[in-house]
Amino acid sequence: MKLNTIKIENFLSIEEAEVDFEDFSELVRVVGVNNDTKPKSSNGAGKSSIIEAVAFALFGKTIRKTTEKSLGNLNTKGKCRVTIRVNDNVVIERTKKPPMLKVMVDGENCTKEGVNQTQKYLESILNTNSSVFLASIVFGQGNSTNFLTASAEEKRTIIQNFLSVSELFKQRQHIKAIKSKNNNDKKVYSTLVDDANFKLGVIRDRKNDLTKMCKEADKSLTPEKLAFVKSHTISEIQEIERKNHDLEVEYNRLLSKKNEVRGIAERALARIEKYENGKCEHCDKVSFHIWEMLQEDKKIAKQSGEDMEDILPSVHKIRKELSEVKLPIQLEDFDLIEKVKSFEAEIEILKGQIKTQKQICKEHIEDMSTAQKQYDLMRFWETAFSEQGLVKYVIRNILSFFNERSNYYLGFLTQGNFSIEFDDLLQETILNKKKTSYFSTLSGGEKKKLSLSVMLALNDLLLLTGKERSNVVFFDEIADSLDEEGIKGLYELIQQITLTKRLFIITHNDNLTSLIEDWSDILEVTKENHISKVKKL
Repeated sequence: MKLNTIKIENFLSIEEAEVDFEDFSELVRVVGVNNDTKPKSSNGAGKSSIIEAVAFALFGKTIRKTTEKSLGNLNTKGKCRVTIRVNDNVVIERTKKPPMLKVMVDGENCTKEGVNQTQKYLESILNTNSSVFLASIVFGQGNSTNFLTASAEEKRTIIQNFLSVSELFKQRQHIKAIKSKNNNDKKVYSTLVDDANFKLGVIRDRKNDLTKMCKEADKSLTPEKLAFVKSHTISEIQEIERKNHDLEVEYNRLLSKKNEVRGIAERALARIEKYENGKCEHCDKVSFHIWEMLQEDKKIAKQSGEDMEDILPSVHKIRKELSEVKLPIQLEDFDLIEKVKSFEAEIEILKGQIKTQKQICKEHIEDMSTAQKQYDLMRFWETAFSEQGLVKYVIRNILSFFNERSNYYLGFLTQGNFSIEFDDLLQETILNKKKTSYFSTLSGGEKKKLSLSVMLALNDLLLLTGKERSNVVFFDEIADSLDEEGIKGLYELIQQITLTKRLFIITHNDNLTSLIEDWSDILEVTKENHISKVKKL
């Protein structure tokens, strides 16, 4: 990350200031004059406020964890504004009371909804975060991010931030979510398969029952009956049944007529026989009326005979037709055949349902298999993206570089008396003249030398990971606790650092300032009436 300019308004003790980081040489001494103290001193002038303003603009928090109320100077009651330009094209503006973060990229407003979302976006385009900034760019008082005093887990987190392996963890969380979904899908598809198989079983059972009923019905039907059914459609059979009924009705009508005519004829013949001679057996005279009756009876008898002659052929014809159309099967047989046909039709439908249900089962099984394969794959990648997978592999492969750079810088400060090496778990081994030492047992000066060396190695690590190193590094009271030998080593180290980056250094150490005053720029911070002003000398 490249720092270009910063504009400070009412931040901490600074009322207003603008600093162009590129307007300085590679080494900048930050000096302070506090006119509010007697005698005047540099302490409390606000020199560190510039570093704090950079941290606040970038990440919304200060190095020393300053309270919100104290961020603004006495005249603003916490209100402040810091605007910083980085990477030439990114302008960041941040305020407190009210909290606001605005990000401009190439003149375009890229501010997101809410400060938190904008902060995430900002860190993504800068490819850095507060842990990386504090661990590799700022060294000195107030900075709690000391790699050597951190726990094993904190060290791992710092390295992970440097390597952007947090993205690996995000990927792992994404993969875990996919794996969980695949597992749920597998369970759902398993349930669907069971349901489909159950339905398939019900359909098959119904089909088997119908098939059995058909076979039983077929056994009761003779070949002749079956042949008749095969040769006649249902409509034809129904037409024969109707015709049969009509003929039966007609036959009964004619038979009734025949009997009626026969009765008339018999009565007429009896009367004729009785009065054939025109005489009554009881009297000698025949009345004219009786004679007329006899004539009528003769006529009826003649007609009756003729009618009978007409009726008989019809009766014979009906009987013949009845014999021809008489069904070869009984009514109950006909019903049975109807049932068989109905069963067979339903069986055909069930066959289609079975085919469909089998396809459904097949698809659910395939889906379940796919979900299982995806689950197994996601389980593999979840492990791969875990701390025991790619993260561990990446860390192991950068350790050689990290150890080499740490010892390179340590050589300037200790003349080769100290060395340090980190293992796969980021546990350090410190050797003092080839004897093992522990960080907690070292003197204040020795701790500072080791911590500074590791901090500079972390800064170099940014290059290895493809991130742009900051063009500016801040040292705040770094010379404290260093002996004469350590000061000389620090001076040599400063010369190496300024070959590749700009160094802003705050120090009260006369031994160090005497060494660097001839080739450094000066940034002065003057405080008066609780207000600090900043200017380049």
